[in-house]
Amino acid sequence: MVSCSKSKVSPVKTSKVDTSRALVSSNLLVGNWNIVTDTISYNGNNIMYHGTATDHYKFTKYGNLYINEGLENLIDTAVYTLSSISNQVSWVNNYLSVNGVSNTNQSSSLPFVITSVDSVSLVLTQGVSTSQGPRYEQIKFKK
Repeated sequence: MVSCSKSKVSPVKTSKVDTSRALVSSNLLVGNWNIVTDTISYNGNNIMYHGTATDHYKFTKYGNLYINEGLENLIDTAVYTLSSISNQVSWVNNYLSVNGVSNTNQSSSLPFVITSVDSVSLVLTQGVSTSQGPRYEQIKFKK
């Protein structure tokens, strides 16, 4: 994956209003999901982040995704897609801010497997091999 970056990017003011025209094919993830834990293992280093009251992933019925997470002060505005065949969700970031550094270049997330979901809990799991070694992430949510 290749991406470009600018040394100085002005933040884009986003209204948290659905902008897509078509409804997503499934309401499986629709709603505001509060982060319980976000566990990341990268090249043998493990981090477990416990969510706070303001940490959430908001999936809309129009395919928009809004993320607010205290881990690295992450704010993300994206468009997500579901794959019912592989039981995965992935998204394209339109606005991303990590530790106050903003980027408006589009980038794609690696897919997360929807490990489990019901009306009150959701678990997303991602495991990939990178040139720096294996990377694993599991995010647990509650409504």
